[in-house]
Amino acid sequence: MSPAHGPRGVLLAALLLVGTTASAQVTFDCQTIQERAPATGLGANPKAVASVPLARQQQGYVRVGGGCEVSRFGYDSAHAEVMVQNAPDGDFGWRCKGADPALVINPAWAKASVTFCKASAPNVSSLRLQCKTLSSKTGPSRNPLAEVSLTPQLATEGYVVVSGGCDSSHALNGSIHAENVVVSKPTANGKGWRCQAADPPNHPQDATVTASLVACQLAVDPAQAALLIPKPALRCAVSQGVKTTGMAYPRALAAATGKVISGGCDLSYAGNGSVHAQFMVQHGPQADGAWSCWGADPPLISNPGSAQASVLSCGITTVPATTPLPAPTPTPSPTPTARKNPVVIVGGTLASEILYWTLESRLDRDGYQRFFFELPSGGLIDLHESARQLKFKVADVLLQTGASKVHLIGHSQGGAVARAYVRDFGNASVESIISLGTPHKGTDDDPLLALVARLLFNCTGTAADPLPCKQMKAGSAFIAEINTRPPNDPVYYTNINTLHDVFTKANSNGKMDNCDRASPSGEALQCNVTVQDFCKDNLVEHVGLASNGVVYSGIRQALEHRKIALNCTEL
Repeated sequence: MSPAHGPRGVLLAALLLVGTTASAQVTFDCQTIQERAPATGLGANPKAVASVPLARQQQGYVRVGGGCEVSRFGYDSAHAEVMVQNAPDGDFGWRCKGADPALVINPAWAKASVTFCKASAPNVSSLRLQCKTLSSKTGPSRNPLAEVSLTPQLATEGYVVVSGGCDSSHALNGSIHAENVVVSKPTANGKGWRCQAADPPNHPQDATVTASLVACQLAVDPAQAALLIPKPALRCAVSQGVKTTGMAYPRALAAATGKVISGGCDLSYAGNGSVHAQFMVQHGPQADGAWSCWGADPPLISNPGSAQASVLSCGITTVPATTPLPAPTPTPSPTPTARKNPVVIVGGTLASEILYWTLESRLDRDGYQRFFFELPSGGLIDLHESARQLKFKVADVLLQTGASKVHLIGHSQGGAVARAYVRDFGNASVESIISLGTPHKGTDDDPLLALVARLLFNCTGTAADPLPCKQMKAGSAFIAEINTRPPNDPVYYTNINTLHDVFTKANSNGKMDNCDRASPSGEALQCNVTVQDFCKDNLVEHVGLASNGVVYSGIRQALEHRKIALNCTEL
């Protein structure tokens, strides 16, 4: 069964020491965490994203693989959920998504796992694990099959395949019904990844499937290469488990003597050992280090099938070497492009999307792909949980658009949630944060504000207050957390306020600290902007910040990383 987990997931750690002589000092440490969504209750088409903790990223750990599990009959779900995504997410995450079976509404949950590793050696500070992701998409076609392989160049540089994953189309994402991933496993030569999707029972349809692989190598700067003789290298091997056949819920396990980094799953489907496609409900690591592959019958259809798991285990080895370990291939600088990163608008407390229609239309006019994130439960829950849900939204936007980063525009509490997202999950996916009327230093004891907070949000100043009332209070632990940022934070910040805001005082709690940046050309960029410093007669208030033309002139400049000079005539 799946390992138990807490609110932030369960940590499964393993340490592998291998090699000889000097290279025997090389350590290879791998850990796995899991995250389930929804944490409480059930949702339709559930998705989960497990990410390498920010503290581990800063210590040099990199994402190497992951897994997925969705609910099934008799396990918090009326029918087996169809696994449609089990694949890398950005540089540090792994995503898992389930979908309703054909024509069956099926609230359920999804649980993603992510495995991350670090290579290190005493007195060799530059030694690191370096990974790349490759992908290949097939379709639309019937029962699409996709394979992606390690390029000869990467193989020559010492990269080896450590994991892979699959994305299939589903309702609202390219097909009428959810297409079921039935095969996700390493290729026979161990240098690629193979994905097969299948039609739901009695519902033939054209669909797409994307195969992804993660390949890694050990890298060290040339100046320290002589400290690692013999030369260490990352080596991985694929092992097959015993095939399970003739079962309605076939489950297969595979184990290896080395450290299990990832695994594969192969289920039967129409024309391959069963009448209909078996539904994949588990494809991931187990607490004992094995890899689990589990299938389930389609709704109301008895469908004895088969399952076979495989594992991909890795370790550090030494090979004879007469030349130093080559320097890591430098990451090429992005080619300048006119393409703009998408914008995610993070709404305020109890605010629906209608409040941001004007802002959305202006972003459309300026050529931005824009998306809206409504605070879960209206923003009346733990702001860290809202940030976690924002993580899922950002993951979806990046997947849908193909972008590597997003701009976040946060209004009121939405600005605090955007900052909590960066604080809790890192800034790798965020280009800029633009906040509108956000009390960055917390709300104070102003009598008028206290009355409004009581009437709108039931903030009474007592222990029975909703958690956000306590978190947004000046001096709270949450406020201290979001205002503690590393000095090398690369996010561009712009914070726009108005003197006519009953919730946020522009010259005190509405200001951010240490947020001025420089443009790509070196021009100084001012973070804190008060509307009346430019347009003294402008009467925009808290809610109006989201639709005011003068404010949008600053948003446009901030998105382009230009110095803010509000246009007082813009409507």
